Amino acid sequence: METYQGSGCWSGQASGRILWVETAPVHDRGPVSDRAAEISRLRAAMATALADLERLTEQQPTLGGKVALQTYREALQDPAFSGRVTMLIDVHGLPASTALVEGASLVAQVMSRSEDLAERAVTFPVAARWLARRLMPQSIPPGTILAATELSPLELLDRTHPAIVASGDPGVQGDTPLVWGVAAASPDWAGRMAHIDGESVTLEPRGQSHEPVGYSAVRRTVLEVARRMKRDGLVRLTSGNVSCRVPGLDQFAITPSGMEYESLEPDDICILDLEGNLVDGRRRPSTEAPLHRLTYQRRPDVNGIVHTHSIYASAFACLGQEMPVISTELAGLVGGTIRCAPYAKSGTEEFAVTALDTLGADDVAVLFQNHGVMAVGHSLKAAYDVAVGLEEAAMIYHLARQMGEPVILPEEERRRIFRVTQTSYGQPGEGPEKEG
Repeated sequence: METYQGSGCWSGQASGRILWVETAPVHDRGPVSDRAAEISRLRAAMATALADLERLTEQQPTLGGKVALQTYREALQDPAFSGRVTMLIDVHGLPASTALVEGASLVAQVMSRSEDLAERAVTFPVAARWLARRLMPQSIPPGTILAATELSPLELLDRTHPAIVASGDPGVQGDTPLVWGVAAASPDWAGRMAHIDGESVTLEPRGQSHEPVGYSAVRRTVLEVARRMKRDGLVRLTSGNVSCRVPGLDQFAITPSGMEYESLEPDDICILDLEGNLVDGRRRPSTEAPLHRLTYQRRPDVNGIVHTHSIYASAFACLGQEMPVISTELAGLVGGTIRCAPYAKSGTEEFAVTALDTLGADDVAVLFQNHGVMAVGHSLKAAYDVAVGLEEAAMIYHLARQMGEPVILPEEERRRIFRVTQTSYGQPGEGPEKEG
């Protein structure tokens, strides 16, 4: 056991697994499809936030706490700030959460040049970050303790989970257990079991795992395939995502959002349930989690999913074209033509529904217009094989078209090859039906 002492607390006791909260989360800059609707969504969230701030201000027992919260309320109501945020959505098409953060930064930069406004300037990024988090709520399971280098007074008062912060006295008072001034707190604490008792924090040894049997295995499997996907050139940087079902549970393991595959550790892989709730993990799951969740809901035969941005297959997607089956190898993997789903904003329920409607009840691959590829399978290995085979076939088809008109295998022959591959190919006991 490791025990650390904070410099202050909101009294209480709590136990749970630590979820590390990034001080400056990464926000999506992809353009929104309906800018007017996004502005309406922002205004509704702003109205709710201002009402909540008024309530929290009234609840503060000290004048200092009331004044601190009032400054954030004034920042959110500042015409220069609200006008800048609206412009970023309306003109540049930024999502509301991103427009808030970037708008606050721009206003703060201007204000900081004035000696009289420099102190007020720092309130804008804090208030904007708080409201942006509200617009992009993270599902946090019960039994979680939040930990961070620093959380603003707004974020500390707005939470329902106990927390540990390395920074000092937040200047406000609340009821949910909090320990501040724990200088040793760091991202390395993520995933560890912790106990809060007043100003004292106790960490259990990392090897003393409380995770259900099965999580370790699926996490390792997802991590291995994610790294292989990068090595094989199916993705670049942090793009793409990988998941597989947790055997015996209505849950799945999925890669985290925006992390380099080479730097991932098994504990970075997130466990979600089929409602999209984070069940176990120290990271934010992939932004494409809705796509994986809906796939597992609709397709009980699917146990693994690989989403890539492989170059040649993505070229077909960028043309909005389906991809025909021209080789016996691809026929053995997918059976029929790979259709292309119409364009939808990635990371949304709309994107997931559009993709699954196109994939259908039997196919194992689908293209996403102007985006990439998804392969599914009865196992994660099978899904990965489809992703590799699809990219290779796309490359062959591209080269063949440079020389002439490729010959497309007849539908009946494609289906026959697929049936043979799925039922008779390979060694006894090692065929697809034996893979978990």
